This record gives sequence, C-alpha cells and structure tokens, in this order.
Amino acid sequence: MKNRIEELLDKYWEGSSNLADEKELKDLLQNSEGFEPEKSFFLGISKITAKEPMRLQKPVERSLEFTTWLKMAAAFLVLLISGWVLFDQQKKQAEREAFEKVMQAFDLIQVNMEKGTNSLQIMEEFKHLGVTEELFNIQENKE
Repeated sequence: MKNRIEELLDKYWEGSSNLADEKELKDLLQNSEGFEPEKSFFLGISKITAKEPMRLQKPVERSLEFTTWLKMAAAFLVLLISGWVLFDQQKKQAEREAFEKVMQAFDLIQVNMEKGTNSLQIMEEFKHLGVTEELFNIQENKE
C-alpha cells in the first residue's frame, strides 16, 4: 500500500496523474498511517474545493436616460452659476461707473465754485467804492 501511495505521489508531483489517480491517492492517504504532510495538503485542497464560491451580485446598471438627465442638469447648473456671476459683476461695474460720474460732477462743481470765488474777490476790491457819489465826488446842493 505504501508503494502504491509513493507511486501515485510521484505521478502527481510530476504532473502525469489523472483524476482517477488523484481520487485513489486521496482515499489511500485517508486510510493509511504516515504521510502526514501529504494528508494535510490533500485534505486542505479538499476543504478549499468543498467551499462554494460566493456569488457576487451584478451591480445595477444605471439607465442611459438617467445619465443623460444628470448631464443636462449639470450643464444647466453651470450655466445658472455663470449667469449669476456675470450679473453680479455687471452690477458691481454699474456701481463703479455711477461712483465715477458722481466724482466727476463734484470736480465740475469745485471748478465752478473756484471761478465764482475768484470773481467775488475782484468785486471785493471795489467794496470801498460803495456809492457813485463817492466815485465822482458829487455833492448835491440842498436848498
């Protein structure tokens, strides 16, 4: 029996055994004494092959319609945000332009005020000449 086991083991390790030889080898190893490493090897293989592989569930595929709608929603969202940013920038630009116009108006008022003040300074020089009689030294005779 040991000779048969050794013969079948040699065939197995050389790769020339068939399924019937491997089954016979497993049966002989289970019923015989010794050959502990080979027993654990073949019994381990038997345990591994006895386990049923887990069945993985196929992931649910999204329909083409859903991804199309998702892309359209993303594009709409991008356009919406872009429009909001542009509107906000235009509003700020309009505020800046209005501020610049007000400042230009203040500058114009300041220039005109300076002109008016200069005119008043010229008139200030004539204030001591209050009346025409004093200018021409005219006196009326009072009767």
